Amino acid sequence: MSVNIEQQNNPLSYDKVNYPDNKLLSLTSDNSIELSISLIIEEIIKRNKQHPLYKKFLKKQNKSIFNANKIPRISILEYLHRINQFSEIERSTLICTLIYLDRITKTNSIMLTEYNVHRLLSMSIIVSIKFNEDEIFENDYYSKITGFNLKEFNKIEAEYVCGINFNFFIKDDEFQTYKKFLHNYCYKKKC
Repeated sequence: MSVNIEQQNNPLSYDKVNYPDNKLLSLTSDNSIELSISLIIEEIIKRNKQHPLYKKFLKKQNKSIFNANKIPRISILEYLHRINQFSEIERSTLICTLIYLDRITKTNSIMLTEYNVHRLLSMSIIVSIKFNEDEIFENDYYSKITGFNLKEFNKIEAEYVCGINFNFFIKDDEFQTYKKFLHNYCYKKKC
């Protein structure tokens, strides 16, 4: 399911929340961004489960490299926090993560589920780090903190970057739109 913040009739999109700019909360900590992103994703997965085509999407996506055989026991928030803790991600990179996650789901008509969210989220974070950060680690390190063996990690990463058509560039207005969306969401949820 898409994290799409644009208002559309697409059942796979997330509805945009509007608040006046002067009432936006500042995302002053990584924790508030992590919490906002995890809550957004959890809401999308919950809504996806109610989608009339959910079972059809699950069956179709079952063969995808992004789908795990079983639902990971670690929560989305804990997983996001773990990767952030061991990678020391900049806040802007966390915002880019949401953009890439939206991009991969839209480009490939992927519905976020409990089976694919950890793999898609981890690759969204890693791609964000590699494109946005000055200092990056080797894939061996990232594979350990994301919970994959290196060979599997490399396969998933390769499929991911192909899945977004190697479209790593994020325009400033797109970044600002997602940043504002996170602010609004945080305001709404009192993160």
